[in-house]
Amino acid sequence: MIRLARLLRRRLALRSAALTLLAVALLGIASLTGAILVSESRERGRQYERLEELLNTVERTVQIACFLDDKVLAAEVANGLLSNRIVGHVSVIQGSDVLAQGGPTDDRHAGNRPLERAIMSPFVAAEQVCSIELTPDEQEISRSVMRASLFTGIVLTLQLIAIGIVVVLVVLRLIILPITRVSLRLESLAPESGEKLNTPPGNRDDELGRLVGSVNGMIDHLVTSIHDERTLRLQREVDERRFRSIVENVETGIFELSSEGRMLSANPAFRRLFNLDQALDLDVQDLRFAEFVGEEKERVNTMLVQLVNYGRPCNIELKLETGEYPRWVSVLLNRFEDDRLQGVANDVTERQMAAHAAEHMAITDLLTGLGNRRGLMKRLDQSMRIVQSDPGYSCGLVMLDLDKFKQANDTYGHAIGDRVLQHVAKLLTDLVRQADYVSRLGGDEFVVLLEGTTRREAIARILDRFLQRVNEPIRFDPDIEVSISASLGVAILDVNAQSAEEVLQRADSAMYEAKHAGRNCYRFHPSLG
Repeated sequence: MIRLARLLRRRLALRSAALTLLAVALLGIASLTGAILVSESRERGRQYERLEELLNTVERTVQIACFLDDKVLAAEVANGLLSNRIVGHVSVIQGSDVLAQGGPTDDRHAGNRPLERAIMSPFVAAEQVCSIELTPDEQEISRSVMRASLFTGIVLTLQLIAIGIVVVLVVLRLIILPITRVSLRLESLAPESGEKLNTPPGNRDDELGRLVGSVNGMIDHLVTSIHDERTLRLQREVDERRFRSIVENVETGIFELSSEGRMLSANPAFRRLFNLDQALDLDVQDLRFAEFVGEEKERVNTMLVQLVNYGRPCNIELKLETGEYPRWVSVLLNRFEDDRLQGVANDVTERQMAAHAAEHMAITDLLTGLGNRRGLMKRLDQSMRIVQSDPGYSCGLVMLDLDKFKQANDTYGHAIGDRVLQHVAKLLTDLVRQADYVSRLGGDEFVVLLEGTTRREAIARILDRFLQRVNEPIRFDPDIEVSISASLGVAILDVNAQSAEEVLQRADSAMYEAKHAGRNCYRFHPSLG
């Protein structure tokens, strides 16, 4: 021990190596502890990110399942999520009902914090249709964290050992040698040309070698910097040409505006979207973006004011009446300089048309082409809002049920029954005005909303004509003739009505009075006066 202490005092190399090993050991312990803690936190975060990604993956499918009230599809989504080992329990909740759930129902996951996400309607972004709760399996996550921490610890330990060995070798090889000959060589050195120092013979493993290496490294860095600067300049020119090519050929409209809304630049796609001449020089012509949007000018000007004042990105969908059919264009604007705005524009006509078509199908009876129950309730809600804002407004509501329809359906089959329903739908549509609304609630039950028609005499004339026509035999084939009739009930939707459901109940009550009176007639609800 005394001899070792004497060697450490006399040999700078040994003393430096010992201190280096001690420092590496202490730093290694601290780094290993910190790395394991960081690895545990990172792995746990990654597992929760996986859970979020799983929710993102199934969100669209859950939207459809909840919108359609499809428990089978919701159950399939839950089972698919449970195939991931880190998922312990899944619930799809619609209102106060559980549409689907999966996973153990015991206390295994009782203390785990579930991830909950609100699922919005695929057609109305602000309307929540359900929610999905995903409870993680903390035991599986903990096992994954432990494996990651163990792997990190092993790798880091090996790295620290390797670093310690390398550092000791470097310290032992590059200590305490003179540097006099190097200083003379430095005076005549031309580093910008890449010329380097040569280590004097016999001094490769001492301080001189270390100094030479540092100087040569600086020379390498200088030469590399010069080369990199030249390469970056060439790459910037290539990138500018590539960016210009992308902007010129992309199908998304890209444009720039001044803070006052003046057009500064526009790519070909933008010019096509807004019917702007491709050869038009915007540096010469003083054109305003609001001039291209027709009736949407006021909305565009408002958006520009908000963007300039508050600096937040603005998104707006514009309806353009520029051709035979209207087009919808989505415009996103950002401020990237104090007096410059940058925007992108995309044609979203197909998306809008698809949304309108889906909305129409949702409120249409497929057999007759009339409105269905959902469409009727939507129309009645609109009428109720009008009544609340205009007490003088009122509507007549007629509910009818076909007599002897079941007999015809049982005798000739559902195909003939469907044709009878289509025949009645046409009779109703031909009798009322275009502003009126005809719907089929289901089976052989129809409802007619007569806009602004509440006088008994006017309604009675319409119903008399309908009964006269519906009583006429319907001949489909030479051997098939169907005779039906109808029972009708009439109520009024006016300021005295509390709700649309109440008016429907009144019309239904009057219709059953007509059935009790012998069918093939109509009755007015007593509230009609």
